[in-house]
Amino acid sequence: MDKNKYSFSRRSFIKSGLALTALPFVNSSSLFAYEDSTEVKDSLYDLFQNPPATARPFVRWWWNGNKLTEKEILRELDIMKEAGIGGVEINPIAFPGGDDLGLPSLRWLSPEWIEMVKVALRGAEERGIVCDIIVGSGWPFGGEFLQTEERSQLMTIVSYHVEGGGVKELLAGDIFKEAAPVIHSPYDKPSYEIYSAYLAPTKLDRFIAPVEISVDKNADLQRIEIPEGEYILYILVKISGFQAVINGSPGAAGPVLNHFDREAVETFLNRMSDNLFPALKGLKGFRALFCDSMELEGANWCKDFKEQYIRRRGYDVTPYLPFILYKVGHMGHAVEGGEVTELTGEAKEEVARVKHDFYVTCMEIVRDHFVKPYTAWCNKHGFQSRMQPYGREFHPLEGSFYVDIPECETWLFQSGTDEERPFTGRTAYTNVNKFVASATRLSGKKIISCEEVTNTDDVFNVPLQTVKLGGDQSNLSGVTHSILHGFNYSPIEAPFPGWVRYGTFFNERNTWWPYFKLWSAYKTRLSILLQETVPYADIAVMHPLADMWTLHGPQRDPFPSLHYPGYQYRVWEAIHQNGCSCDYTCESVIQQSVMKEGYLQYSSRKYHTLILLEVESMQPDTAKALERFVEGGGKLIFVAKEPYKSTGLKDYPQRDKEICDIISSMKHNHPSRIYHIPAPENDMHVWFRTVQQQCDIVPYVKIENPNPFISQIRHIADGKDIFFFANCHISKSFSLTLTFPYKGRTVWLWNPETGERFIYPSISKNNSTSISFKMEPAGSKLFIIEKYNKGKRYPESPKERTDYQELKNWNVRMEHINGSIEKRTIVEMVDWSKQKDTRSFAGNIFYEKKLEGSISPYNYIDLGLVVGISEVILGGEKIGVKWYGRHLYHIPAHLSEKKGLTLQVKITTTVGNYLKSSEDNEVGQRWTRRQQWHRMGMLGPVKLI
Repeated sequence: MDKNKYSFSRRSFIKSGLALTALPFVNSSSLFAYEDSTEVKDSLYDLFQNPPATARPFVRWWWNGNKLTEKEILRELDIMKEAGIGGVEINPIAFPGGDDLGLPSLRWLSPEWIEMVKVALRGAEERGIVCDIIVGSGWPFGGEFLQTEERSQLMTIVSYHVEGGGVKELLAGDIFKEAAPVIHSPYDKPSYEIYSAYLAPTKLDRFIAPVEISVDKNADLQRIEIPEGEYILYILVKISGFQAVINGSPGAAGPVLNHFDREAVETFLNRMSDNLFPALKGLKGFRALFCDSMELEGANWCKDFKEQYIRRRGYDVTPYLPFILYKVGHMGHAVEGGEVTELTGEAKEEVARVKHDFYVTCMEIVRDHFVKPYTAWCNKHGFQSRMQPYGREFHPLEGSFYVDIPECETWLFQSGTDEERPFTGRTAYTNVNKFVASATRLSGKKIISCEEVTNTDDVFNVPLQTVKLGGDQSNLSGVTHSILHGFNYSPIEAPFPGWVRYGTFFNERNTWWPYFKLWSAYKTRLSILLQETVPYADIAVMHPLADMWTLHGPQRDPFPSLHYPGYQYRVWEAIHQNGCSCDYTCESVIQQSVMKEGYLQYSSRKYHTLILLEVESMQPDTAKALERFVEGGGKLIFVAKEPYKSTGLKDYPQRDKEICDIISSMKHNHPSRIYHIPAPENDMHVWFRTVQQQCDIVPYVKIENPNPFISQIRHIADGKDIFFFANCHISKSFSLTLTFPYKGRTVWLWNPETGERFIYPSISKNNSTSISFKMEPAGSKLFIIEKYNKGKRYPESPKERTDYQELKNWNVRMEHINGSIEKRTIVEMVDWSKQKDTRSFAGNIFYEKKLEGSISPYNYIDLGLVVGISEVILGGEKIGVKWYGRHLYHIPAHLSEKKGLTLQVKITTTVGNYLKSSEDNEVGQRWTRRQQWHRMGMLGPVKLI
């Protein structure tokens, strides 16, 4: 046997110089107990069993108010190390409130603050923990030290309906007040300037440039002569420093930087590197420097914007500014209701095309003046760039091409009852995840970072199961590494619950913190497997981005106010739910792709099918590339619409005709490879199953009866096909049958919780292999299919029967985190949140019962509905822990014949109800007072089955 045939190449991993380190909390002897000496060395499985620290979850480490001490920094590093956390992102941020213990706030980049950074770096290196650091503080970064011209700039507009002739008198103060953006985080000392003024007709069906009116930019009273007639008076106002850093810490709060101005960007970055980096000599330093959400609230200008525009678009944007600018509202949205010229016909078309060009120009300037210099600056100093490259200022796909570690977001949302929350109605991954993941793969990178389980409201009521659900959904969307949101720097002396900026209560004072390492072990093994293998995708999906920008403008990602079309972000889900996989693509990628043997190939990614979602506009070079694709045997699907026009203003009539001619020729010459599919209406997974049938798309895994709660991804490695399946339903199990088109290969089940692997029972028939299993609530399965077939077989579980014995009459002991202990007796299971005297409980609830006779007829203990984490002890022997899914425990054979055993069940709750009831707890009340009481305990029924 050729041993190398089954060894996974770790060239890229070894190249990084990172040593393998075993998870400290895993019982390694159990991992290797079943191994056979005849087994082939498997490097990928070795990594899976013993992942490096770089694969473990990282945390955003909020340095709340920079109230730092060496002792506390090292204490928290020890806590995170013990919990299986592999890295930290140092993130200085404003103090969130609470008892600050009289500790002073250190200023960002002060000698005292830099000394604390050095303490953290030394302590992290000693513990094998990786360090990133955010640039600046809060988001977007900036500071009090910025000069007026370095601050973010907004070109906005004020408009009036006027009639001549006569003079229109306007106070500059009133103009500025009207122009002020209505945003989330305004800076209190903005600088206003009347930039220009124009008169335009009230209606236009053919574009005519507005007439520029002379204004005295320094006058407090503007006197504007209005000729005879009816007009719209437009006054353009430039505002500098209109936005404040969100939650900036001392020394890095104040106005936001102008990310459109390369000189300002480089000055800001060099301020940090000149002050901080020389002091770090002799230390290992950072893995990456981080840039958080851009959220620039509509910023759109820099000192040479007009020159940049002419160079990039080939014409002057000035005559169009009155028609494309708007008053800015929250997160850059347009404030509706102003006086505007009514545009129809050719004028409406022309202005819409200029809007597209304007938005694209903004994206290009931010790319060239901020993103590229940012990555170059990071690399110059020996670090990687890590960034969340999305929002109005970024192409949602191409933005990630210029970042070493692109990052997306997965959120937890508070909604409904425990059974409904959190993922049956709203996904945890955001719409940007698939863009970022696709771009990362297209640009040849393997780390797809995620600000994971972001949580800004349900901080204290999130159970560990929900963390798993959110993390699984991240991985389904393409994520390979998690940065948890987050770990609050909070001295143990601070009154409970401590200092809390945001996020799920990842803290040693949380009731379920002792079990966190179970999730971190699971997540780490999954992450290393996904990082060190190649995600497979056979379909490319192109969104109508140009059409959206032309009609509506870019959206505020990751939470756009408009989905265009409304189903666009659900298509990829339906593809995966039906046994295929996809990447997102875009025009520049399609244009640069190679069309070969029926595939659209870009770098190492290739697709046999390209789906265009209601795309009407594109560049002529994109249409030519589509033609080459179908000529080469590729499959092209138009959903609802087909391209017929070009993007942008310049020479558009000729370019429109060119596109129409190409599409028409393509349809005529290759009708069998072009499909027209109606838009989906309701059930997306049913819609794509129909698409598969109509377009002859063969899934790589056939899923019997797909449903919207089960999804999958496929990765490949040398000789291995890897499938990760996950159920996002919190209370329902689903039976699945999968059929793979393989013959003579073995199906393995790898367990990310323990590192074990087993040969899974399968049936081979007609050149295919099938497996069947039940996916429990919040459950997941990791299957590896390969030729190697030596190893331990998956143990068969006794089949469940319908007969059972319900267990009643329990002794209960409630150990509260406040130190109190209460005992009581119950007959039936109860929800402790329904009783006034117990609903404020948080801690451990022990249920105890002596079993009569032997339990030999039964194989399982089923706890029924459990809200929390359960542990079961039977006859003094711990038989397991369940932190997600169904709380079903197998009874060991050596205990089943014994009589009179005592059954003890320990349930660990969340802390939210306790804080909700603590009316004098300022921090707790801030998060919980408007929340519902959350169910609590073992609700049963408890059965022997």
